[in-house]
Amino acid sequence: MESTAKKPNAPYMLVNITEELVREKVGELMASQDMCRCEKCYYDACAIALNALKPCYVTTEKGSLLSLLSAQHAGTQTELTVCVLQALLKVKSSPRH
Repeated sequence: MESTAKKPNAPYMLVNITEELVREKVGELMASQDMCRCEKCYYDACAIALNALKPCYVTTEKGSLLSLLSAQHAGTQTELTVCVLQALLKVKSSPRH
């Protein structure tokens, strides 16, 4: 089976919903923290949070990702928020730049 990376018009895609939710939550919470908001700190916080959370891979049709995200978000919001806040505090206390 060929990878969808080679097929830009493929109707389906493989998505880690946890990653999508973490990226969104890091961006949202980073804006409310007194910390550096550079790209490096953003990705460091995402990586730390993602390593603390269980991945959730799904196959989805392009364009239907938003409905999956909102359904998944309702069940994991508290754990996700705690992990992201912990990651942001870690990056804030020891930025790698």
